[in-house]
Amino acid sequence: MNLDNFFYHMPTKVVYGQNSLKDIDTYINHRKSLLITSQGFIERGLVDKVNTYTDNIVEVVSNIKSHPEFIDIEKIYNQVHQTKFELIIAIGGGSVIDTAKFIAVHSKNKSYQFVEDLTKGKIEQKDYKVIPIISIPTTAGTGSEVSPYSTIWDMQTKQKYSLHLSDLFCEVAIYDPVLTLSVPKQITIQTGLDTLSHALESIWNKNANPITISYAIRSAKLVMDNLVELSNDLLNLEYRINIMKACMYAGFAFSNTQTGIAHAMSYYITTHKNIDHGIACSFTLPMLIDNVIGEYEFIDTALQEIFGELSSNKLRSLLKKLNVSTEFEDYGISDNELKELKTSLQNSQRADNSLVKIG
Repeated sequence: MNLDNFFYHMPTKVVYGQNSLKDIDTYINHRKSLLITSQGFIERGLVDKVNTYTDNIVEVVSNIKSHPEFIDIEKIYNQVHQTKFELIIAIGGGSVIDTAKFIAVHSKNKSYQFVEDLTKGKIEQKDYKVIPIISIPTTAGTGSEVSPYSTIWDMQTKQKYSLHLSDLFCEVAIYDPVLTLSVPKQITIQTGLDTLSHALESIWNKNANPITISYAIRSAKLVMDNLVELSNDLLNLEYRINIMKACMYAGFAFSNTQTGIAHAMSYYITTHKNIDHGIACSFTLPMLIDNVIGEYEFIDTALQEIFGELSSNKLRSLLKKLNVSTEFEDYGISDNELKELKTSLQNSQRADNSLVKIG
């Protein structure tokens, strides 16, 4: 694999720092704004706080569910596009930001069906516009704030879809680690492991390049050094800062490489077994490391830098400390279902991105 010739693209303006949310009006720049968030942030007063920083918000939408589905987004899409707005502000985790991205895409007549068909690959990627987005992640794991993807689910058909448009990058991403202090332990663990999966999958990836690998290494090392400690000390701002940086660096990596086989497997596991995404895409990582060691020099070099050895042992130890099993059977996956899962990878672009192969 040739790493000497490559392309890297990151058009999102990145703002990082404690209490950086207070400067949001600078980036809104007098534009009428739709605010998308979750009900919990309204109840905790975060939306009221944002309204003290700007007077440009014309509507607030807060009925965003985890793992956004087409059936839920359709109602929201048709509702908000009756209002005139020039900017979308997304405050929340990956589900909120992914929903905001879907809503940002529109045709001339602002048809919901157009965007669903675009997401499902039924029509060509043309004749659409994207409303600018300011994203403010409140969990450290999604990476959606610096990627051109929006993940939408159809749980009835047990399918996951990814809206991938080159101009779906957010205009601005504001990382304020103070906003993550209220994240509960299990979500902290799940999102931290999602970050680790983003990082590692950017390394054993056909689309990897020196820039993405460098960011991925920095991200993975921060997760390995801080996630267990953070899970035992949730109000420690230093650990929160480091894990949010890890999320950001991983986003810089997989935004250009896409994810790989761990995520491809996770979609089946989440839709069929209702396993949280961060767990579903991370418990297979030690197995994947074992399978890729010795195959590519640049991957071995990166893994050596992250773990200090060419082994999955330190990652297995981290997962054990976080009470995350690495065995398929512990997630209710039978041998027949495992075969079905592997079959599902045959037509998966995410799996095809990966330089790791499983038997």
